[in-house]
Amino acid sequence: MSSRDNGETFSASSEINAAWNPCDCCTTAITYGNDGKVAVLYREETGNDRDIYIALLNPKSAASPTRTRISTTGWRVNTCPMTYFTVVPTETGYVAAWPTKGQVYFARIDKDGVLQAPGEIKTPGTSGMRSGVVALSANDGAILIAWKNKDTLGWQLYDAEGRPQGAPGSARSVGAGAAGALLPNGTFALFP
Repeated sequence: MSSRDNGETFSASSEINAAWNPCDCCTTAITYGNDGKVAVLYREETGNDRDIYIALLNPKSAASPTRTRISTTGWRVNTCPMTYFTVVPTETGYVAAWPTKGQVYFARIDKDGVLQAPGEIKTPGTSGMRSGVVALSANDGAILIAWKNKDTLGWQLYDAEGRPQGAPGSARSVGAGAAGALLPNGTFALFP
């Protein structure tokens, strides 16, 4: 559904592409890129292959939406894994984070939906079903990935090339949710 009057009214619901098959119980994450494109991160369920895709739509263009598989670690499972994931804009595109088989991964994607080197990056984090995953990106390209699992919030800082910076951290945090923000002074804040 879309609105062109600041949320006063919405159009009828429609699919981005009827051939795409998002997992029914996993989240779908969405954000606007710096170029005005809409990025939709979702887990596909076709054939029980639960891969992560990013779809890019340009609301100001008649061009067809694009879709790119960004997960390279396969996950074949005949039931919905009920996972949460996230996508956020960066200066040059997007950062996405998601779990596959309980392991947390992330990737950098350019503004055209192309997976950036080194591709999918395995973090030291694990997550449970319906557990929060956070990705944050600073203006200098630094990336913070955070995850929740068994009442613990974990995190790892990465440089602009996707290399880990320092040791991973963790803190006790009851519940499954997690959130974070990039503060105006350029530092990261996590909210367990």
